[in-house]
Parts: sequence; structure tokens; C-alpha cells
Amino acid sequence: MHISKRLWAIAIAVALYFYFLLPATAQIFYELYHLTNIGPIYWGYSSFKAAGYYFSVYEYRFLVCLVVAAIIIVVPTIMKKFRGT
Repeated sequence: MHISKRLWAIAIAVALYFYFLLPATAQIFYELYHLTNIGPIYWGYSSFKAAGYYFSVYEYRFLVCLVVAAIIIVVPTIMKKFRGT
């Protein structure tokens, strides 16, 4: 069973995003809202701000990031195996 380098790169990128960049994403939505004054963009800011805060104080943050990366790698590999390709 061979796992592609692309799949590894995506899994690592998503895990690092969750671990480090959720609050930065909230800041991007905040700045975008003030540039455009579009209401739903502020909802995105609020959501990412809350997710960034609660995830940053979550005790198992690192474990969750590892599990997300593992899911990104394992699920497509299993699906490919069941399809027989």
C-alpha cells in the first residue's frame, strides 16, 4: 500500500493550519469585513475567532491535529483499496 506524497502534504498542511492558523484566519475575516461591510463575513470572523480560542486552550489540541492528519491519509487509502485501483 503506497501513500502518495501529495496526500502526506495535504494532511500535514491541514494539521498545521488547525494547530497554528485558526486565529490568523479570524483576523483575515475581520479585516475583510471592515473592507467590504458584508455581514456574513463577520459571521465567519466570529466563528473562526471562537474556534481559534477554544481550540487553542483545548488540552488535546495536538492529538486532534494528529488524528485529523491520519484521517486525511487513511480514508482515501482505504477507499482506493476497496475500489480495487
